[in-house]
Amino acid sequence: MTIQNIYKSVFPLFCALCLLLVSYTEGSTPVYEGPDIHIIGQDFYKDLESEFQRYSYQIDALENGVPPLILQNLPGDLHKISSSKQRKAIFFKSLLPMILLANDEIRVEREQLLKINHTLTEIKKLDESQLLILSTLAKRYKVKFSVNQHDQVIDKLLNRIDIIPADLVLAQAANESAWGTSRFSRVANNLFGEWTFVPGQGIVPQGRPEGETYEVQKFATVYDSVRSYLKNLNTHSAYKHLRELRSESRVSGQRPKGLKLAEGLLRYSTRGVDYVKELQAMIRSNQLNRFVSAKLRTNG
Repeated sequence: MTIQNIYKSVFPLFCALCLLLVSYTEGSTPVYEGPDIHIIGQDFYKDLESEFQRYSYQIDALENGVPPLILQNLPGDLHKISSSKQRKAIFFKSLLPMILLANDEIRVEREQLLKINHTLTEIKKLDESQLLILSTLAKRYKVKFSVNQHDQVIDKLLNRIDIIPADLVLAQAANESAWGTSRFSRVANNLFGEWTFVPGQGIVPQGRPEGETYEVQKFATVYDSVRSYLKNLNTHSAYKHLRELRSESRVSGQRPKGLKLAEGLLRYSTRGVDYVKELQAMIRSNQLNRFVSAKLRTNG
């Protein structure tokens, strides 16, 4: 896959290795099968808007498909945009392609898992390649792998390997990053306030209590932040209820909705219920449900 428009020289190897391949086997099929993915990085919002125009990317014309764009960083001058409507539009346009790309990675994993489940149901046995995929997914999604209980492993993984609706992702990104203007979104590409407990791999927040060791996770690209956030919601015990709500939607034949899944984020913030209500209000007031059915372009 040819990746064009790389503006900073440190990214080509990184992106070629890990951006758009599901890594459970060395020969995995690319997650996204369409026009070349473009990695862009602009320090000023007007330049980013010009990039969007170059790809004919309009927030009110999503029926034409969303171009596969990955941002190295958000512009550092978003706070200078006086129009809240314009600032929000740039923020949504920036994040949406990466949300779709990251969710497509998860869809491919889920489809593989469903195939494995079908095989196990039909012939009661898995071959070595399927066992490898299953054990690798179990490790990635923090599910204990049992050689003699494949059906239980699959059930647990199906609960975890699933998408997060774009409306909820956008609401949380906007809330946690102050619409891309927070210090950590600018210097660490961290849009969701994620922590790390590995010294030196993040940024020490100002006012961190004495004795605490956490740091604010630093990401190489904005896309990495999105992927990490999705994995966090899909694996951390604090968001078990979110995953249960999503599974209930699947069982009833419904598409998971951000408004409902937000109820499973009580532990994402110390504000609890007030935080959930704020996210739901953001989804409603910004009509974020309009992005849920957006698709990546499959032609140039």
